[in-house]
Amino acid sequence: MLCKKCGHENESSANFCKNCGAALDNKRIKKAKKRKGLAAVLSILLLGGAGFGTAQLLADEPEQAEPPAEELADAKDEPTAEPPKGKEANPEPISEPEVPVESEEITEGTVTKVEDIVPPADQPEKVEPKKIEKTAIIKEAQQKTYTILTETGQGSGFLFTDTGMVVTNAHVVAGSTDVVVRNINGQDVQGKVVGISDESDIALIKVEEYTGMIPLETEMAPTDVGTEVIALGSPSGFENTASIGYLTGIDRDFDQEFLYEDIYQIDAHIAPGSSGGPLIDAGTGKVIGINSLVMEEGDSIGFSIPLYSMHAELSEWAQNPMTEEEVSSKFHVYDDFEGYEDEDYEYDPNLEKTFDETHLSEFIGDFRYYYEQSLVNEDFFYVQNLLVYESDIYNSILTYIDEISGKGMEFNFTKLDIIDIEIFEEYAVVQTEEAFELKNAEGESSLEERSKSYTIVMDENGFYYVSDIVNHE
Repeated sequence: MLCKKCGHENESSANFCKNCGAALDNKRIKKAKKRKGLAAVLSILLLGGAGFGTAQLLADEPEQAEPPAEELADAKDEPTAEPPKGKEANPEPISEPEVPVESEEITEGTVTKVEDIVPPADQPEKVEPKKIEKTAIIKEAQQKTYTILTETGQGSGFLFTDTGMVVTNAHVVAGSTDVVVRNINGQDVQGKVVGISDESDIALIKVEEYTGMIPLETEMAPTDVGTEVIALGSPSGFENTASIGYLTGIDRDFDQEFLYEDIYQIDAHIAPGSSGGPLIDAGTGKVIGINSLVMEEGDSIGFSIPLYSMHAELSEWAQNPMTEEEVSSKFHVYDDFEGYEDEDYEYDPNLEKTFDETHLSEFIGDFRYYYEQSLVNEDFFYVQNLLVYESDIYNSILTYIDEISGKGMEFNFTKLDIIDIEIFEEYAVVQTEEAFELKNAEGESSLEERSKSYTIVMDENGFYYVSDIVNHE
């Protein structure tokens, strides 16, 4: 495929020029998929915004046709193809023969000089993607993954360009032109919807304060089944959560107000509130998808829109933003979502603003987990967004982690019992009994036991934060 912009010759299947990155005029022709009887109906929950609904699985995997007999006969004389990536090749090791530089190789009567089969010096060698530690990937991605808040609900998003453009799902911002964008530190800024589709479940938000920030790197090619992935977002009110799993399927098609074609299936845990968050390749750190759907029942199965398939449309909005009137004109397509909400979901405006014992217990469990991660990794990052920003306990934990860094101390939390929960009008107090194994800087091991009181406060959107911790003797 010849690039019209720079003249570089690309592979026929390429969507973007390898030399200059320009979009190629290469319209993908979707192969017809053979359906096996009636399409199966799956119960799907939209991850963000306000709605529930029913999605229809449009197609199963295509049946494999048996090759003609003459092709099978020809195949006997052809060398065996290299096994697919991820599967074991011939278990017997094959040593590569040493070939003298000036020797000649004879292959079926044809003389080929060795220098003729060696790639020329100017031919670039294939470079495998650099592997990055998952901890580093998560830390980097969480700084550029956001909670998107509207008048009717919440979702997630991530930084797409250095001009402050944030990607999310269309159903997250449906009915809104102005939204609130919250970062990992709990800081809120205003955002404006500058792109939204009534066919694909994608939208773009402009955030002036994020201009100049380096965005997350994106993957511009399809990702293979079996790839380890990291899903980020704010599921069930837990802001900026990361979960790890695998890409378990491709070419999944759904029709649920939006048309979802060739989307990824994943087993990484996502839930309402994850919509619009990034799906990241755990090996390269690149964004490969936009988390969008999850099965409402059964095992945890989520679905993510491949980013490469939406990159051109998102880039067009980034360069030529839609007007507020153009954005508003798309909103009529979301009327059906209100119907789903009325039928399947009872929205209680006070639900997220009321302390709940179950949620408080879960929050303390999460806090203790991330606190342990901060201690083990000697990094305040893991726990900082669960604390009231710049509070005494925030600064105290920050100082303690700085003090123990580099001293070789080890922590292993072994016990967490919730003893009592008291709920007041503006805060709640959770009493715990805890224990952990400690190896101090001198290498001495001990079992430490603590009785603690956690004071929990809640913001206007129903999110919990620790405002104080008291250790009882």
